[in-house]
Amino acid sequence: MAAMFLHMTVGVLLGYWGGRLFGLSRLNSRTIAIEVGMQNGGLALGIAAQMGRIATLGLAPAVNGPSMNTTFSLLATWWGRHAPENEPLPAPGLVPEVS
Repeated sequence: MAAMFLHMTVGVLLGYWGGRLFGLSRLNSRTIAIEVGMQNGGLALGIAAQMGRIATLGLAPAVNGPSMNTTFSLLATWWGRHAPENEPLPAPGLVPEVS
């Protein structure tokens, strides 16, 4: 469990600060942080298989999935309520045009 949360936390931090390093806005960096931080249950399944824990193959994705979804839903909700300074959030329902 600790390794799973550490893995997600490092992913969030690297995603956010990597985006900022390359000049992205705080809003875009937050989006990248969530995308990089979220890891799927397949990774947990692969790690369990490599460790030879055949009897517990279902346990890793069963724990990882709900904890990941809960954690990142809370983070996205909190970030959604706290706009980055000097960067207004886009109006709800509006999608920027792609040219």
